[in-house]
Amino acid sequence: MSPVEPEPTPPPDQERELEALLTLSQRGREKLQRLHEVLTTPGHYGKGATPSAVVYRENKLRLLRLLDASGQPRHGPPVLFVPAPVSRYFIMDLLPGRSFAGHVAEAGFDVYIADFGTPTREDRFADVTYYVEGLVRRCVRTVLALTGAPQLNLVGYCLGGTLALLYTALHPETVRRLVLLTTTVDGDVEGGIPWVAHRLGLAGESYDEPRLVPAAEVKSWFEMLAPGSNSLVGRVNDLWDRLDDAPERLREIRTMASWVDDVVPAPGRLLAELYRKLGPGANGLMRGTATVGDRAVDFSAVSMPVLSVSAEKDTIAPAAGVDAVQRIVPHVEILRLHGGHVGIVAGRAAAVLWKRTVEFLSAGGAAA
Repeated sequence: MSPVEPEPTPPPDQERELEALLTLSQRGREKLQRLHEVLTTPGHYGKGATPSAVVYRENKLRLLRLLDASGQPRHGPPVLFVPAPVSRYFIMDLLPGRSFAGHVAEAGFDVYIADFGTPTREDRFADVTYYVEGLVRRCVRTVLALTGAPQLNLVGYCLGGTLALLYTALHPETVRRLVLLTTTVDGDVEGGIPWVAHRLGLAGESYDEPRLVPAAEVKSWFEMLAPGSNSLVGRVNDLWDRLDDAPERLREIRTMASWVDDVVPAPGRLLAELYRKLGPGANGLMRGTATVGDRAVDFSAVSMPVLSVSAEKDTIAPAAGVDAVQRIVPHVEILRLHGGHVGIVAGRAAAVLWKRTVEFLSAGGAAA
Protein backbone atom coordinates (compact mmCIF):
# COMPACT_ATOMS: atom_id res chain seq x y z
CA MET A 1 0.00 0.00 0.00
CA SER A 2 1.58 3.26 -1.14
CA PRO A 3 1.72 6.17 1.30
CA VAL A 4 -0.90 8.95 0.94
CA GLU A 5 0.68 12.01 -0.53
CA PRO A 6 -0.09 15.28 1.28
CA GLU A 7 -2.30 17.89 -0.39
CA PRO A 8 -0.15 20.36 -2.27
CA THR A 9 0.19 23.71 -0.53
CA PRO A 10 -1.18 26.57 -2.65
CA PRO A 11 1.42 29.10 -3.68
CA PRO A 12 1.41 32.19 -1.39
CA ASP A 13 -0.11 34.43 -4.06
CA GLN A 14 -2.96 31.99 -4.71
CA GLU A 15 -3.60 31.62 -0.98
CA ARG A 16 -3.93 35.38 -0.60
CA GLU A 17 -6.35 35.50 -3.53
CA LEU A 18 -8.50 32.79 -1.95
CA GLU A 19 -8.56 34.66 1.35
CA ALA A 20 -9.53 37.85 -0.46
CA LEU A 21 -12.37 36.05 -2.27
CA LEU A 22 -13.65 34.55 0.98
CA THR A 23 -13.55 38.00 2.62
CA LEU A 24 -15.38 39.53 -0.35
CA SER A 25 -17.99 36.77 -0.23
CA GLN A 26 -18.53 37.31 3.48
CA ARG A 27 -18.86 41.06 2.98
CA GLY A 28 -21.39 40.45 0.20
CA ARG A 29 -23.50 38.27 2.48
CA GLU A 30 -23.36 40.92 5.20
CA LYS A 31 -24.46 43.64 2.77
CA LEU A 32 -27.33 41.47 1.50
CA GLN A 33 -28.48 40.94 5.07
CA ARG A 34 -28.32 44.66 5.82
CA LEU A 35 -30.10 45.52 2.57
CA HIS A 36 -32.87 43.08 3.53
CA GLU A 37 -33.18 44.71 6.95
CA VAL A 38 -33.35 48.21 5.44
CA LEU A 39 -36.00 47.22 2.90
CA THR A 40 -38.19 45.27 5.34
CA THR A 41 -37.96 47.44 8.47
CA PRO A 42 -41.09 49.61 8.89
CA GLY A 43 -40.32 53.31 8.89
CA HIS A 44 -41.60 56.76 8.09
CA TYR A 45 -43.49 56.81 4.82
CA GLY A 46 -45.99 59.09 3.18
CA LYS A 47 -46.73 61.52 6.00
CA GLY A 48 -45.08 64.55 7.45
CA ALA A 49 -42.57 64.29 10.27
CA THR A 50 -43.81 67.31 12.23
CA PRO A 51 -47.04 67.21 14.30
CA SER A 52 -49.79 69.06 12.45
CA ALA A 53 -53.49 69.82 12.45
CA VAL A 54 -55.78 69.92 9.42
CA VAL A 55 -57.29 73.41 9.35
CA TYR A 56 -59.06 73.27 5.98
CA ARG A 57 -60.31 70.59 3.57
CA GLU A 58 -61.62 70.81 0.02
CA ASN A 59 -62.01 67.84 -2.30
CA LYS A 60 -58.64 66.03 -2.00
CA LEU A 61 -56.86 69.05 -0.45
CA ARG A 62 -55.81 69.24 3.18
CA LEU A 63 -54.26 72.41 4.60
CA LEU A 64 -51.89 71.43 7.41
CA ARG A 65 -50.76 73.72 10.22
CA LEU A 66 -47.54 72.60 11.90
CA LEU A 67 -47.63 72.38 15.70
CA ASP A 68 -44.95 72.79 18.35
CA ALA A 69 -43.71 70.05 20.68
CA SER A 70 -46.67 70.62 23.03
CA GLY A 71 -49.18 70.27 20.19
CA GLN A 72 -49.97 73.98 19.99
CA PRO A 73 -49.86 76.25 16.91
CA ARG A 74 -47.14 78.84 16.69
CA HIS A 75 -47.89 82.55 16.47
CA GLY A 76 -45.07 83.95 14.35
CA PRO A 77 -45.43 85.36 10.82
CA PRO A 78 -47.39 82.91 8.63
CA VAL A 79 -45.67 80.89 5.88
CA LEU A 80 -47.56 78.76 3.35
CA PHE A 81 -45.67 75.98 1.52
CA VAL A 82 -47.11 75.02 -1.88
CA PRO A 83 -45.66 71.72 -3.21
CA ALA A 84 -46.18 70.38 -6.72
CA PRO A 85 -49.66 68.87 -7.13
CA VAL A 86 -48.19 65.85 -8.99
CA SER A 87 -46.13 64.63 -6.01
CA ARG A 88 -46.57 64.07 -2.28
CA TYR A 89 -46.29 67.04 0.05
CA PHE A 90 -44.05 65.33 2.60
CA ILE A 91 -40.83 66.21 0.76
CA MET A 92 -41.30 69.54 2.58
CA ASP A 93 -41.49 67.70 5.93
CA LEU A 94 -39.46 64.56 5.33
CA LEU A 95 -38.06 63.32 8.65
CA PRO A 96 -37.29 64.64 12.13
CA GLY A 97 -34.17 66.74 11.66
CA ARG A 98 -34.62 66.56 7.89
CA SER A 99 -37.65 68.80 7.48
CA PHE A 100 -37.52 72.05 5.53
CA ALA A 101 -40.94 73.19 6.79
CA GLY A 102 -40.09 72.02 10.31
CA HIS A 103 -36.88 74.05 10.27
CA VAL A 104 -38.77 77.19 9.24
CA ALA A 105 -41.31 76.54 12.00
CA GLU A 106 -38.55 76.10 14.59
CA ALA A 107 -37.22 79.51 13.52
CA GLY A 108 -40.43 81.05 14.86
CA PHE A 109 -42.80 81.05 11.88
CA ASP A 110 -46.39 79.80 11.82
CA VAL A 111 -46.03 77.22 9.02
CA TYR A 112 -48.76 75.74 6.79
CA ILE A 113 -48.44 73.13 4.02
CA ALA A 114 -50.93 72.51 1.22
CA ASP A 115 -51.38 68.77 0.70
CA PHE A 116 -53.15 68.43 -2.66
CA GLY A 117 -53.76 64.72 -2.11
CA THR A 118 -54.31 62.15 -4.84
CA PRO A 119 -56.44 63.18 -7.84
CA THR A 120 -59.02 60.67 -9.05
CA ARG A 121 -60.96 60.41 -12.29
CA GLU A 122 -63.42 63.20 -11.44
CA ASP A 123 -60.45 65.58 -11.03
CA ARG A 124 -59.26 65.20 -14.62
CA PHE A 125 -60.97 68.51 -15.51
CA ALA A 126 -59.02 70.48 -12.87
CA ASP A 127 -57.15 73.31 -14.58
CA VAL A 128 -54.81 76.17 -13.67
CA THR A 129 -57.72 78.32 -12.49
CA TYR A 130 -58.94 75.55 -10.18
CA TYR A 131 -55.55 75.37 -8.48
CA VAL A 132 -54.58 79.08 -8.45
CA GLU A 133 -57.89 80.88 -7.93
CA GLY A 134 -59.44 77.93 -6.15
CA LEU A 135 -57.22 75.83 -3.87
CA VAL A 136 -54.24 78.14 -3.39
CA ARG A 137 -56.38 81.24 -2.95
CA ARG A 138 -58.62 79.56 -0.36
CA CYS A 139 -55.57 78.25 1.49
CA VAL A 140 -54.25 81.81 1.69
CA ARG A 141 -57.61 83.10 2.89
CA THR A 142 -57.75 80.41 5.57
CA VAL A 143 -54.25 81.21 6.84
CA LEU A 144 -54.96 84.94 6.97
CA ALA A 145 -58.28 84.35 8.76
CA LEU A 146 -56.65 82.08 11.35
CA THR A 147 -53.72 84.38 12.05
CA GLY A 148 -55.31 87.80 11.60
CA ALA A 149 -52.31 88.79 9.45
CA PRO A 150 -52.89 90.95 6.37
CA GLN A 151 -50.19 89.09 4.42
CA LEU A 152 -48.31 85.80 4.44
CA ASN A 153 -45.03 84.45 3.08
CA LEU A 154 -45.40 82.03 0.18
CA VAL A 155 -42.93 79.21 -0.62
CA GLY A 156 -43.58 77.26 -3.84
CA TYR A 157 -41.69 74.15 -4.94
CA CYS A 158 -41.39 73.06 -8.60
CA LEU A 159 -44.86 73.23 -10.20
CA GLY A 160 -46.10 74.50 -6.84
CA GLY A 161 -43.82 77.47 -7.45
CA THR A 162 -45.57 78.11 -10.78
CA LEU A 163 -48.92 78.17 -8.98
CA ALA A 164 -47.49 80.44 -6.26
CA LEU A 165 -46.03 82.85 -8.83
CA LEU A 166 -49.30 83.08 -10.76
CA TYR A 167 -51.28 83.57 -7.54
CA THR A 168 -48.90 86.30 -6.35
CA ALA A 169 -49.18 88.21 -9.63
CA LEU A 170 -52.99 88.17 -9.32
CA HIS A 171 -53.21 88.86 -5.57
CA PRO A 172 -49.99 90.68 -4.59
CA GLU A 173 -51.63 92.48 -1.67
CA THR A 174 -51.80 89.18 0.27
CA VAL A 175 -48.13 88.15 -0.18
CA ARG A 176 -45.36 89.61 1.95
CA ARG A 177 -42.43 87.64 0.49
CA LEU A 178 -42.24 84.97 -2.20
CA VAL A 179 -39.79 82.05 -2.43
CA LEU A 180 -39.64 79.99 -5.64
CA LEU A 181 -37.79 76.66 -5.49
CA THR A 182 -36.69 74.97 -8.74
CA THR A 183 -39.56 76.64 -10.59
CA THR A 184 -39.19 76.63 -14.38
CA VAL A 185 -40.11 79.98 -15.91
CA ASP A 186 -38.56 79.74 -19.39
CA GLY A 187 -40.40 76.93 -21.16
CA ASP A 188 -38.09 77.11 -24.18
CA VAL A 189 -35.02 75.94 -22.24
CA GLU A 190 -34.12 72.40 -23.31
CA GLY A 191 -34.20 69.76 -20.63
CA GLY A 192 -36.69 69.31 -17.83
CA ILE A 193 -40.33 68.32 -17.81
CA PRO A 194 -41.59 70.84 -20.46
CA TRP A 195 -38.94 69.56 -22.87
CA VAL A 196 -39.90 65.92 -22.23
CA ALA A 197 -43.56 66.84 -22.74
CA HIS A 198 -42.66 68.47 -26.05
CA ARG A 199 -40.71 65.42 -27.24
CA LEU A 200 -43.53 63.07 -26.21
CA GLY A 201 -46.11 65.09 -28.10
CA LEU A 202 -48.16 66.26 -25.13
CA ALA A 203 -49.50 68.96 -27.37
CA GLY A 204 -51.98 66.23 -28.18
CA GLU A 205 -53.14 65.91 -24.54
CA SER A 206 -56.83 66.84 -24.74
CA TYR A 207 -58.07 69.93 -22.92
CA ASP A 208 -61.72 69.39 -23.81
CA GLU A 209 -61.79 65.65 -23.12
CA PRO A 210 -58.99 65.20 -20.59
CA ARG A 211 -57.95 61.96 -18.99
CA LEU A 212 -56.49 61.32 -15.57
CA VAL A 213 -52.84 60.75 -16.50
CA PRO A 214 -51.67 57.63 -14.62
CA ALA A 215 -48.98 57.98 -11.97
CA ALA A 216 -46.79 55.46 -13.81
CA GLU A 217 -46.83 57.66 -16.90
CA VAL A 218 -45.97 60.79 -14.91
CA LYS A 219 -43.13 58.91 -13.23
CA SER A 220 -41.79 57.77 -16.60
CA TRP A 221 -41.13 61.40 -17.56
CA PHE A 222 -38.84 61.82 -14.56
CA GLU A 223 -37.14 58.53 -15.44
CA MET A 224 -36.41 59.80 -18.96
CA LEU A 225 -34.61 62.81 -17.52
CA ALA A 226 -32.35 60.70 -15.28
CA PRO A 227 -32.41 57.07 -16.45
CA GLY A 228 -32.23 54.62 -13.55
CA SER A 229 -32.55 57.25 -10.85
CA ASN A 230 -36.30 56.88 -10.44
CA SER A 231 -36.66 53.15 -10.96
CA LEU A 232 -36.96 50.44 -8.32
CA VAL A 233 -33.70 48.91 -9.54
CA GLY A 234 -32.02 52.31 -9.30
CA ARG A 235 -33.30 52.79 -5.75
CA VAL A 236 -31.98 49.38 -4.62
CA ASN A 237 -28.63 49.94 -6.38
CA ASP A 238 -28.29 53.26 -4.60
CA LEU A 239 -28.95 51.61 -1.24
CA TRP A 240 -26.47 48.84 -2.04
CA ASP A 241 -23.74 51.38 -2.76
CA ARG A 242 -24.46 53.16 0.53
CA LEU A 243 -24.80 50.22 2.91
CA ASP A 244 -21.65 51.24 4.76
CA ASP A 245 -23.36 54.49 5.78
CA ALA A 246 -24.80 55.02 9.25
CA PRO A 247 -28.29 53.54 9.85
CA GLU A 248 -29.89 56.99 10.18
CA ARG A 249 -28.44 57.95 6.78
CA LEU A 250 -29.92 54.81 5.22
CA ARG A 251 -33.30 55.75 6.71
CA GLU A 252 -33.06 59.17 5.04
CA ILE A 253 -32.19 57.61 1.68
CA ARG A 254 -35.05 55.13 1.90
CA THR A 255 -37.57 57.79 2.92
CA MET A 256 -36.50 60.12 0.12
CA ALA A 257 -36.74 57.18 -2.30
CA SER A 258 -40.28 56.53 -1.09
CA TRP A 259 -41.17 60.11 -2.03
CA VAL A 260 -39.57 59.82 -5.49
CA ASP A 261 -41.42 56.55 -6.13
CA ASP A 262 -44.79 57.82 -4.87
CA VAL A 263 -45.82 60.03 -7.79
CA VAL A 264 -49.55 60.74 -8.04
CA PRO A 265 -51.82 60.88 -11.12
CA ALA A 266 -52.20 64.22 -12.85
CA PRO A 267 -55.31 66.01 -14.17
CA GLY A 268 -55.07 65.93 -17.95
CA ARG A 269 -56.59 69.39 -18.36
CA LEU A 270 -53.98 70.93 -16.03
CA LEU A 271 -51.14 69.38 -18.05
CA ALA A 272 -52.69 70.34 -21.37
CA GLU A 273 -53.18 73.95 -20.27
CA LEU A 274 -49.71 74.30 -18.78
CA TYR A 275 -48.15 72.87 -21.92
CA ARG A 276 -50.17 75.02 -24.32
CA LYS A 277 -49.71 78.25 -22.37
CA LEU A 278 -46.29 77.92 -20.75
CA GLY A 279 -44.46 75.13 -22.58
CA PRO A 280 -41.99 75.21 -25.49
CA GLY A 281 -43.09 77.57 -28.24
CA ALA A 282 -45.84 79.31 -26.27
CA ASN A 283 -43.60 80.19 -23.30
CA GLY A 284 -46.31 82.39 -21.81
CA LEU A 285 -44.47 83.36 -18.61
CA MET A 286 -41.51 84.81 -20.51
CA ARG A 287 -43.60 86.40 -23.26
CA GLY A 288 -46.12 87.96 -20.90
CA THR A 289 -49.06 86.10 -22.43
CA ALA A 290 -49.95 83.88 -19.44
CA THR A 291 -53.54 83.92 -18.26
CA VAL A 292 -55.48 82.38 -15.40
CA GLY A 293 -59.04 81.95 -16.55
CA ASP A 294 -59.95 85.20 -18.30
CA ARG A 295 -57.39 87.26 -16.34
CA ALA A 296 -54.08 88.31 -17.86
CA VAL A 297 -51.08 87.82 -15.57
CA ASP A 298 -49.07 91.01 -14.99
CA PHE A 299 -45.72 90.33 -13.33
CA SER A 300 -45.12 94.02 -12.66
CA ALA A 301 -47.50 93.47 -9.74
CA VAL A 302 -44.90 91.19 -8.13
CA SER A 303 -43.18 94.04 -6.30
CA MET A 304 -42.52 92.32 -2.96
CA PRO A 305 -39.11 90.70 -2.26
CA VAL A 306 -38.66 87.46 -4.23
CA LEU A 307 -36.07 84.70 -3.80
CA SER A 308 -35.64 82.17 -6.62
CA VAL A 309 -33.54 79.05 -5.97
CA SER A 310 -32.16 76.75 -8.66
CA ALA A 311 -30.00 73.62 -8.51
CA GLU A 312 -26.88 73.13 -10.64
CA LYS A 313 -27.56 69.42 -11.25
CA ASP A 314 -31.33 69.68 -11.68
CA THR A 315 -32.59 67.53 -14.56
CA ILE A 316 -36.27 68.20 -13.82
CA ALA A 317 -36.09 72.02 -13.78
CA PRO A 318 -32.78 73.08 -15.40
CA ALA A 319 -31.15 76.02 -13.67
CA ALA A 320 -31.18 78.20 -16.79
CA GLY A 321 -34.96 77.87 -17.09
CA VAL A 322 -35.38 78.68 -13.38
CA ASP A 323 -33.00 81.64 -13.20
CA ALA A 324 -34.78 83.22 -16.19
CA VAL A 325 -37.31 84.59 -13.70
CA GLN A 326 -35.07 87.64 -13.36
CA ARG A 327 -36.18 88.69 -16.85
CA ILE A 328 -39.82 89.01 -15.74
CA VAL A 329 -39.23 89.99 -12.09
CA PRO A 330 -36.03 92.08 -12.31
CA HIS A 331 -35.59 92.64 -8.56
CA VAL A 332 -35.58 88.90 -7.76
CA GLU A 333 -32.68 87.48 -5.77
CA ILE A 334 -31.19 84.49 -7.62
CA LEU A 335 -29.62 81.70 -5.57
CA ARG A 336 -28.09 78.73 -7.39
CA LEU A 337 -27.11 75.81 -5.17
CA HIS A 338 -24.92 72.79 -5.77
CA GLY A 339 -27.10 69.69 -5.96
CA GLY A 340 -30.20 68.31 -7.61
CA HIS A 341 -33.94 68.96 -7.68
CA VAL A 342 -34.64 67.03 -4.49
CA GLY A 343 -31.26 67.22 -2.79
CA ILE A 344 -31.26 70.97 -2.22
CA VAL A 345 -34.62 70.72 -0.44
CA ALA A 346 -34.24 67.54 1.63
CA GLY A 347 -30.75 66.13 1.02
CA ARG A 348 -27.55 66.34 3.04
CA ALA A 349 -26.78 69.84 1.77
CA ALA A 350 -30.31 71.19 2.27
CA ALA A 351 -29.26 73.17 5.35
CA VAL A 352 -27.90 75.86 3.01
CA LEU A 353 -31.36 76.43 1.52
CA TRP A 354 -33.09 76.25 4.90
CA LYS A 355 -30.76 78.84 6.43
CA ARG A 356 -31.05 81.26 3.51
CA THR A 357 -34.84 80.89 3.40
CA VAL A 358 -35.19 81.74 7.10
CA GLU A 359 -32.89 84.76 6.63
CA PHE A 360 -34.93 85.91 3.63
CA LEU A 361 -38.30 85.48 5.36
CA SER A 362 -37.02 87.19 8.52
CA ALA A 363 -35.70 90.26 6.73
CA GLY A 364 -37.65 93.41 7.49
CA GLY A 365 -39.22 91.99 10.65
CA ALA A 366 -42.67 90.50 11.02
CA ALA A 367 -45.41 91.12 8.53
CA ALA A 368 -47.13 94.44 9.17
